[in-house]
Formats: sequence, structure tokens, C-alpha cells
Amino acid sequence: MSKDVTKKEKKAPSAYVVIFLITVVVAVLTWIIPGGVYELDEAGNAIAGTYAGAESNPQGIWDIGMAPINGMNGAIAISLSIMLFGSFLQMMDESGAIKIYLSNIAKKFQTNYHVLIWVLVFIMGVMGTTEGCYEEGIIYMLMFMPIIMALGLDTVVTVMIIVFGTQGGCLASIINPFAVGVASGIAGISPGEGMLTRINLFVVVLSLISIYICRYADKVKADPTKSSQYYRREEDIKKYPIEMDGDKKPTKEQKYSIIVFIMVFVILIIGCILWTSLNENFTFFQDFVTWIGTVPVLGTVLGRNITPFGDRYFGEISLLVLVGTFIVGMIHRLDMGKIIDIVVQGAASVVPTALVVPMARGIQVLMSDGGITSTILHFGESTLSSLPPVVFVLVCMVFYFAFASLMPSSTGLAAATMSIMAPLAVFAGVHETVMINIYLVALGLAKMIMPTSIVVMTCTQANHIGYGQWVKSNWKFVGLLAAVCYVIIVAAGVIF
Repeated sequence: MSKDVTKKEKKAPSAYVVIFLITVVVAVLTWIIPGGVYELDEAGNAIAGTYAGAESNPQGIWDIGMAPINGMNGAIAISLSIMLFGSFLQMMDESGAIKIYLSNIAKKFQTNYHVLIWVLVFIMGVMGTTEGCYEEGIIYMLMFMPIIMALGLDTVVTVMIIVFGTQGGCLASIINPFAVGVASGIAGISPGEGMLTRINLFVVVLSLISIYICRYADKVKADPTKSSQYYRREEDIKKYPIEMDGDKKPTKEQKYSIIVFIMVFVILIIGCILWTSLNENFTFFQDFVTWIGTVPVLGTVLGRNITPFGDRYFGEISLLVLVGTFIVGMIHRLDMGKIIDIVVQGAASVVPTALVVPMARGIQVLMSDGGITSTILHFGESTLSSLPPVVFVLVCMVFYFAFASLMPSSTGLAAATMSIMAPLAVFAGVHETVMINIYLVALGLAKMIMPTSIVVMTCTQANHIGYGQWVKSNWKFVGLLAAVCYVIIVAAGVIF
């Protein structure tokens, strides 16, 4: 067994190695691909037809070394939120509350784990389609993992639920303001256009994902040795323990802790949904915060710069989970020193995962500094417009998949490309909504499989799943999803 383990570990480079190698490849490309720039509008979006060559800025060894460090400038809030979620989950673990409730859930679904998988996949899908759940996927992975392990399955099942579930939701992005909201605004159409197609995508894709995961789960349940992670099964069981024996009931303090736990996630979700993009007249949260600021004593004590629901991001998420951690600690009457120790211990446990984020962001830094992003985009602009509509959709999906692999940011990708690609679609005889759906599908698919995807690399890294193994096991399924999505997009936007 030990020899097998050694071989597996040698064949599976860590997330850091994979990302570093891609960083080097991108740096080499800056020496090959000429530099270029687009003129930008007031919102910072590229203007179609304004591309001009620019002086190249090849990235050297120093730039490769600085890339992840500069990447931390845009990733510090994400990394910090991951670490503080580690603190929150550590506090919940210390309280014993989450163990009891997860144990009860595991017992309930012990003989019907298919239902649990479908429910979790669609929950993650809703998170993705409403608020673009992506970097925070690791947080839900840590929460779901003990349940899945207690059912006799493996860590891969949970990672698939998180990665495919969240990105299946993002792929459809029915109302995701950070994706369809931004892209529609740039294209000059309503976010509601094309929604029926995205609803169809959501239902079909999430159903296929659920079936796929259930089939894999059945295989592992029947024969644990079929799991690629069987060599470390005992370690994983110890890492994500749940006591399945006995009939323990939660104490009063543990019940209060679970209420806090649930409220933290409810507030997180409500706070991250951009409500005004769904209805520009829905300004209740902004108005409420403004009103608080006008109350003499209350406004001064609470602060006049409170971020309203709908405008919150990782900074506010970090504060939320930190407050939740302290509240749970106080419920259990822990002294301040013990609470601080738990915060530090929990944060330290996820530092390796948190460091993946700036490394992945470093790739985008090199592309931007090297000036090759606009050149790659111009290549697509100059080669796609003359294609027949059905071929145009296919080639655009491939183009967007490649571009999203290098820039897996929904808002960033839309800002960099949509002002060019949407008019390009019209020239090719395709409606703008088709291009937006292509962008969404390609981005979602890229974030399911590519090594620049933060959710893929953080979840696989945390569970010692080799990236090569992840690709080997799932590339055919991602290809199937791509084919299904292509048919749905063509049927909705081209044929009819």
C-alpha cells in the first residue's frame, strides 16, 4: 500500500506546481504574442474596432516571481475570508453542534444518499445562478464533507458537488448580477432577455450533474477501492469525522450555535445578491442604511459607512463570519483568550488553500502586464464575424472557453470582451442574448476543469486530489455538458 501511495503522490503535482507552470507558459507567450490595446469607454469596457498594436512588454523571471505577490493585491480579501471561514468552522467544531446535526443528516440519508446529492447539487446551483458562487466554494466543501464521508463515499463526491454544482449554476446564471447583469448592461439589452434559455440550461445541466455524481457515488459505495482517493481513505475519515453511533441530542447552547450558523449563511447570501440589478426600484436596503446614518445616536454608534445588502463582497463576508465566530464562542461561555486561539487555529488550517487564490490571480496579472489580452481578443474579433450562425456559435464557445481559461472572472471577462463580441454576434446574424449565453456557458465549463479555476484548485488541493486525476476523471463529462449546452443555445437562439 505504501508503495502505491508514493506512486500516486509523485504522479500528482500540487496545485501550486500546476499554477506555477501555467504562469511560466503565460510569461513565455508575452514574448511571442505582440502587444495591443483597445480604446475604453467611460465604464472601462473595450470599444469594438479600436484595436491598435502597442509595444510588447515581455515578462521575465522577476515578473514571474512577482506575479503571485501582485496577485495578492486583488486576492487578499478572498484569502482572508477563506481563513476566517476556517476559524468559524473550527469554532463550530469545538462547540460540538455541527457534529451532532451533521450526524443526524447523515443517518437520515444513509440509505438514500441519491436524494441528498440531488438536493446539495441544486442548492449549490442556486448559489451559483443567483450570486456567482465561486471562490467561496471551498467553504461549503468543508461544511458538506463530513456528511458525505459518513455515508461511506469519498472526498471526490463532495468536490464534484461543489465544483459542478456551483459552476453548473454559474453556467446558467439566470439572475447572477456579476455575470449576466454586467454582460447584458454592456451589450445594451435587458438581463431578462434569454432567461428562458438559461432556465432550461439550469435544469438540464444540474440534472445531468446530479446523475453523474450519483453514478460515481454508487461505484464507490459498492467498492471503495474504485475511488482514486482510496489510498488515503483512513486519513480522510479522521480529517472529517462524524460519530454515527448513539442518539445524542444537542444542548441549548448547541441549538443556539446552529441558529447562528444558519443565520450567517442566510445573511451572506442576501448580502451578496445585487438587488437593484433585479429591480432598479428595490432600494430598501440602501434606504435603510441611509436612514440609520441620519439617526443621531444610533448612526454614530453603529457607523455611517455600513455596507447595505446587495453591495457586500469578501470584506463584509470576513466581518460577518468573524462576528459569528465570536458569538458562538460567547454562547458557549469561552473566555476571550480561548476564542482567539480557536480563530488562529482555524485560520491556520486553511492557509495552504488560501494561498492558491493569489497564485491563480497572478496569471491574469502577467497577461495584463504583458499586454497580450487585447491581442488575443482582437484575433477573435477579426476571425469570427464571417462564419455561418451555427458554426459561429460553436467557434465562439471554443474561443470564450480558451479566453475564460486565462481570465476566469465573470465580471472581468464580460468587461474585456462583451462590448466587442455582442456587436460581432449581430454581424453574424445572431442575437446578442446568444453571445451572452455563450459567454456564460464557456466560463462555467472552464471553471469546472481548468487549472486557473480557483474553486477547482482550492477544493482539490484541500483534499489531496491530483489535478491530473481530476481532469482524467471528468473531462469527458465536461465535454458532454458542452455538447448539450451547444444544442440548447443553437436551438433557442439560431434555429428558432
